[in-house]
Amino acid sequence: MYHFKTKAEPFARGFLNCESNHKGKKTAAGMYLAQKETSLTIDRNGFPCYKVGECLHYFSYGDGVAYDSWRYDDYIAEHPEEKEALAEIHQLMQPYLTTSDDLDLNLVLTKEQQLLRKELAAFSASWLGHSVPDFQGIFLYGTDHYREKIEKYRAINRGKEGFDNDFYDALIIILDALDITGERLSAIAADELKNATDPERIELLENIIRTFDHAPKLPCRDFVEACIVYVMTFTLDDVDSPGHIDQFFYDLWKVTDPKVRRKALERLWEFFHDYRVWNICLSGSDENGNDLTNDLTYEILDLIKTYKYHTPNVTLRRHKNTPEKLIKATYEALKSGTGLPGLYNDDAVLAALDRLGIPKADAHTYVMNGCNQIDIPGKSHMGLEDGQVNIARAVELALHNGISGVTGNSISIQTGDPCSFEAFDDFYAAVIRQLDYLIDNCTDGCNRFQRYYAVEAPQPFRSILIEGCIEKGLDYKNRGPLYGNGQILAEGIADAADSLAAIKKYVYEEKRYTMEELVDAINKNFEGYDAMYHFLKNSKLRFGNDIAYVDDIAADIVNHFNSRLLTIETFRGGHFSGGCSPFVEAPEYGVWTGALPNGKKRGETLFADSIGATPGRDENGPTALINSCLKFDHTLPGSGFILNVKFDKSVFASKEGEHVFCSLWKSFAERGGQMMTATVVSQEDLLDAQVHPEDHGDLIVRVGGFCDRFVDLSSELQKNVIARTSH
Repeated sequence: MYHFKTKAEPFARGFLNCESNHKGKKTAAGMYLAQKETSLTIDRNGFPCYKVGECLHYFSYGDGVAYDSWRYDDYIAEHPEEKEALAEIHQLMQPYLTTSDDLDLNLVLTKEQQLLRKELAAFSASWLGHSVPDFQGIFLYGTDHYREKIEKYRAINRGKEGFDNDFYDALIIILDALDITGERLSAIAADELKNATDPERIELLENIIRTFDHAPKLPCRDFVEACIVYVMTFTLDDVDSPGHIDQFFYDLWKVTDPKVRRKALERLWEFFHDYRVWNICLSGSDENGNDLTNDLTYEILDLIKTYKYHTPNVTLRRHKNTPEKLIKATYEALKSGTGLPGLYNDDAVLAALDRLGIPKADAHTYVMNGCNQIDIPGKSHMGLEDGQVNIARAVELALHNGISGVTGNSISIQTGDPCSFEAFDDFYAAVIRQLDYLIDNCTDGCNRFQRYYAVEAPQPFRSILIEGCIEKGLDYKNRGPLYGNGQILAEGIADAADSLAAIKKYVYEEKRYTMEELVDAINKNFEGYDAMYHFLKNSKLRFGNDIAYVDDIAADIVNHFNSRLLTIETFRGGHFSGGCSPFVEAPEYGVWTGALPNGKKRGETLFADSIGATPGRDENGPTALINSCLKFDHTLPGSGFILNVKFDKSVFASKEGEHVFCSLWKSFAERGGQMMTATVVSQEDLLDAQVHPEDHGDLIVRVGGFCDRFVDLSSELQKNVIARTSH
């Protein structure tokens, strides 16, 4: 037992003073003391609010046991007398830190994997990933329900091989942490109420007191109470993705007065926006194909249109029985210029989940997580996202026989001198060998991280709310959930396809250039090869224009990527699956990719930012773009397969535009497309925002699988968005 000379750092003190060596129990003890001692207030919307930065050490779903070193100086400036005590605490906590900044990669990855990771060729992620626990279970059933469940399975599993009593103790401690938070909130509200005069504030405080006279130990009684307990639960280990809120809130929504519930929903929406909540799912179908849309679905779409926020991220599930009323409401939300919601197709997603062996009843509950990845709520740990593979680098590596075109490092296998290949099929076989090497190294690295975190970063909180963990007596990170698949995202799809098409056409068929000339030009970043550079740069042989020649090449390599992943097992007990969600990283992947036969020079940031064309290379309209993208088999990737499309806002200003967009969306879905998003902006506004950002604070665009204010993006990302074809 340590006797620290400070009352600061409650998480660390609780963690270190836990008498057990079980890291899950120590984490739970730290979270309990943090909930008990950290400064707590009730925010403007009547929700719990903790002082940011008060705990320099803490537990987060994405990092495990973490330390915010960048906040240390500010904290010491305010509390210089605690410098010595905090230094002692940090020294003791250092061995338990699992964030990427603190992790020695030599403990996990091979030297080859570290090099591939550094050069953004095959990136095995070192963070703990998103998931969608049943946060709502606390307001629906109460913490006492989970205590009974825990004790039931503790008794069932006691005496079995691998039984871990500390695992169950940790879960009970987390439930106690929730209870004590409710007690504190009730006391704070009662104290503030004594002097409150504002009627709206009085109402919020009374709601808190009313809620915690029985919750969270017992279930909530209406939507107002549910929102309060939900936020308290949701924020316990940081904020992630809520999931299917128009479904799990609905029973309590129905029994609440319409005016009261709308006000509560708006407050919840403000919370989701303030904390940049990751992804909310709407509508969809049940296992019998019945539509799940309800009046809460429409209320949320109305909030998107009314508030015009770029967060929270929202995704809507479409299927063959989606009502026209919902299609219209979705269009109106997109018309507001928020880029929300993203548009998913149940038919394609459910087929992809079937390939992963997920039963129909559970597959139909799927939601989106993070930017746009697919998850089974309350039953899975699907990686989200485990890693990334740069398909364009496979082409580059085949051209350089395993040598990086950026650094000159040998980072991959030798597949032969490209100048020795007599036919395109020979060169393409080398590309596939390079791609397989990247895939295999990425997935092996991901499994290494999964094994490491299963031991070093257990997650007692999510183990309560993910089915399978309590029942098996296994942590959320250690094969507890029912579904333990993994997700690897593709980068540079169009850049790879365009480069392969150029090689096939201009080297092997037309013989415009020899392979020796092409390789020399690429090695020299096209210096001294101006004519070749301009020809390749301006070639119309581009993916995204409904040109079968290049589209078939794109489909072959992407389908190979997705198919191979499905054959590789995860440590978590499932299989890997592919997807495409470049997030903000497309420009960075462009920098780390050398010169290519599509006319890309070394160091250029313009790079494919979805499954669609490299920005600006689709010139034949949106129908041609989706025709190209539908050459892919969208039932293979189980991780979200996003097509970003940019529309000029003038299109959405007319009835004809509405008809065109809704018809395009319908065609994309009915022909098997998985996910499409729409950025609705004026090209003139984007250009002016670069010069006068102060005038365009409300200009919102899609980036990868999420939305952001254009003026908040890096200059490289802004260039990518501007370069996208505006349809």
